Amino acid sequence: MLHKVQGYVRTLTYLSSDDLDIPPRSKTAIREKRVMRVSVRGRNFTFFKGRDRDYFIVRRFLCTCKDFEFNVVLRRRRPACYHLVATEIAERMGTVRELRLRTDEFYDIVYELILDGKSNTLRKLLLRRR
Repeated sequence: MLHKVQGYVRTLTYLSSDDLDIPPRSKTAIREKRVMRVSVRGRNFTFFKGRDRDYFIVRRFLCTCKDFEFNVVLRRRRPACYHLVATEIAERMGTVRELRLRTDEFYDIVYELILDGKSNTLRKLLLRRR
């Protein structure tokens, strides 16, 4: 358990610094505006739209991708996945897409992420609100 906590602290420290090494995949994700903040009944949640999967993000702390789970937390090969780096930079630059959702839309997104790893509801909403 302590090993996992140390991995999270390392991620938080790394993403809080001004000296981030930005992977090319993060730069592409920022340019394509794949980081989004979803507001539901006054609460904000962050999602990352991947190419094939979508991820739930807790800023500077957690990503639901397998890379974060294995290479950041368990193996400690790197301080953060590219989704977290892209989210941090997009937040700093103010380029996060904003969506206001109804509660049922939000529940649909979370349900789809848990079951399928991606949300068709989220993708449809993004297309509709361009």
